[in-house]
Amino acid sequence: MLDVNVRWLAVLYFKNGIDRYWRRVAPNALSEEEKTSLRAGLITNFNEPVNQIATQIAVLIAKVARLDCPRQWPELIPVLLESVKGQDGLQQHRALLTFYHVTKTLASKRLAQDKRLFQDLASGIYSFACSLWSHHTDCFLQQICARDEPAALSSLERTLLSLKVLRKLTVHGFQEPQQNMEVMGFLNAVFERLKEFLECCEYLLLYPESLL
Repeated sequence: MLDVNVRWLAVLYFKNGIDRYWRRVAPNALSEEEKTSLRAGLITNFNEPVNQIATQIAVLIAKVARLDCPRQWPELIPVLLESVKGQDGLQQHRALLTFYHVTKTLASKRLAQDKRLFQDLASGIYSFACSLWSHHTDCFLQQICARDEPAALSSLERTLLSLKVLRKLTVHGFQEPQQNMEVMGFLNAVFERLKEFLECCEYLLLYPESLL
């Protein structure tokens, strides 16, 4: 693997070059063949070990997605969904981090056509996102009860990322979320989970030595 400083500079230069060279009308714009190759390389693997670099890569992928997804980059979301289901912990986390940044970026687009595309995306992946959040929440609660603090912290981070994805999908992905059974089911589940988290906090306050 390349030196960490080289990877850091590479992702920053790449990210900062999107606005200058990615659009077709830009001076010295990249060719479609070059962009296709770069897009494929960005989602080849999700195994960056340094958190700060991984975050910048996720932001970079989201910037490209804002311009190209789904029309020129239809494989992005399926690859991310498949990767977050993987067994490798690092790959799963990095893919989930990227999934959040992509969702956040696509949700911020304001043209009517882009909003419709995001609504189509939301309806297609909402159930999966709910299952993902529920799974990581279950893992966190089980690991806390088992007094496995490192694993619990890892699951809690994944739970938070999943919840952030669902927030964007819920707020921006449905014209009338209160009329959608999946959305209302998720919101009801949030309150049920909140009770479990409060009980967990109460337990930790009463028995802080349980995590020692």
